[in-house]
Amino acid sequence: MSIAKMMKSEFNIEQYSLSGIGGVETGGDAAEFILLGANTVQVCTGVMMHGYGLVKKLCVELQDFMKMHNFSSVEDFRGLSLEYFTSHTDLVQRQKAAIQQRKAIKKGLQSDKDWTGDGFVQETESMVSN
Repeated sequence: MSIAKMMKSEFNIEQYSLSGIGGVETGGDAAEFILLGANTVQVCTGVMMHGYGLVKKLCVELQDFMKMHNFSSVEDFRGLSLEYFTSHTDLVQRQKAAIQQRKAIKKGLQSDKDWTGDGFVQETESMVSN
């Protein structure tokens, strides 16, 4: 569970703030942190490497992002991506279920008990590479 999701579900989120930091060099980077619930976005290395002009560029790009998506304020999109945030375990389980479903549809089988062995030789021969 993300920190922002946990804060939203466990605490009065208005009493706390979350700051996004790490690798912020574009308005898109800042928007990603805000979409994940950040109240502020910190920039350090980007300014050290590219100079203070980066801050103005970042703000312009963030405004462009907002215009492109019809947001009038940062609050309009803060935390909007949280509903799509999940754990790696959940993704693996969903991927496994989807793969099993595709295999079952392809073979016409829904479970092992449906397998009769009919066409076993032909199926095996089709897997041989030589």
